[in-house]
Amino acid sequence: MSKPITQPPDFDEEFTKAVAEWRDKHRLREDDAVTLLVELFRIHQKHWDELRRREIPAFSEFRADIGKLADAARTFQVQASSLLEALRDQPVGNRSVRITRTAAIFAALACLLGGYLIGRAWR
Repeated sequence: MSKPITQPPDFDEEFTKAVAEWRDKHRLREDDAVTLLVELFRIHQKHWDELRRREIPAFSEFRADIGKLADAARTFQVQASSLLEALRDQPVGNRSVRITRTAAIFAALACLLGGYLIGRAWR
């Protein structure tokens, strides 16, 4: 199922050939400043390419991580559905008692009265 790992193409030969043609076209010497800048750029580019290769995970690692994430999602879905089934199977008598609106209003009024009286006592 996995494809064989292939090496990326090496563009150094093509780049060197293009630089040589460019140098011949513009009649530049080997030690010309522009040619030295091109060499400096190549060093810089190789350095940053190597850094990127180290930082970016391989595709196989990425695929494995995605597989683990998919397995975790499936497990979560199975456990959530079993929990929902268990909650649906609970008898109605075991559910929490609902508080009526009237009881909630009386409790809120009692709290307000208690807070008012405590506030008056602290003065």
